[in-house]
Amino acid sequence: MSIVINRTKQQPSLDNGLDHVFAALFEQSARLGMEALIYDYTPVPRSLEGELITPSVLRMSNVPTDMRKLWTEHGYYQVDPVQLYALDACAPFVWSYQRPDQTLLRDIIGERHQPVTHYMRDNNMPCGATVPLHLPRGGFVTVTGIVSQIGHERDLGQALAELSLLAHRFQERIYPLFEPQMLACQYVRLSKRERECLSWSAEGLTAKEIARKLSRSVATVTLHLNSAARKLGASNRVQAVVRAMHYRLLDS
Repeated sequence: MSIVINRTKQQPSLDNGLDHVFAALFEQSARLGMEALIYDYTPVPRSLEGELITPSVLRMSNVPTDMRKLWTEHGYYQVDPVQLYALDACAPFVWSYQRPDQTLLRDIIGERHQPVTHYMRDNNMPCGATVPLHLPRGGFVTVTGIVSQIGHERDLGQALAELSLLAHRFQERIYPLFEPQMLACQYVRLSKRERECLSWSAEGLTAKEIARKLSRSVATVTLHLNSAARKLGASNRVQAVVRAMHYRLLDS
């Protein structure tokens, strides 16, 4: 039985080789029995409230055409049991939505995850294997191979080591291809001046001292700092700096 038709196909990118390298990874994973493949990267995996942050980079091969939009725009990523488990995992694992009690997802899947579990089963993607990669500076990656045949969990388990090796090699190869916006957390968006003022505030400078540094008025600097705090949901400048650092908005 093949996975449902009308799937997305990755095309080589003219701007960089990311899609081309991902297509090669899909071919290699297919030799391990994977029928679909998903890669995602996020520089900051969780918000301060504990919610999963939608990935900055997402690549999918041989999945339903509506899957990307559901995961990135309709909150499916935030309730994806595989992603929730992977974030706290340090080793590759096999999962199943048809037989969750027989996999590591048994303690995670609940009512709030039904949009994902129902979608995956309805689209003939009931089980797979996922490799979590925890990167330097807090970045997070998962590489997930999917199969349509229920009961292949044992075969997937035997392929975990090879899939893990492919995932590590792939990440090492594509990381230099990431553009600056891919490495930036998109959960909160600050202007260049807001980030600049917060960075100086993190160094302990007052608004008056920042104003001298930037050749701006104190009122203007205060406006930028207050605007940044509001966007970050902070009640004061100290909290704004802490929150900005969490989201890596002050990285040089």
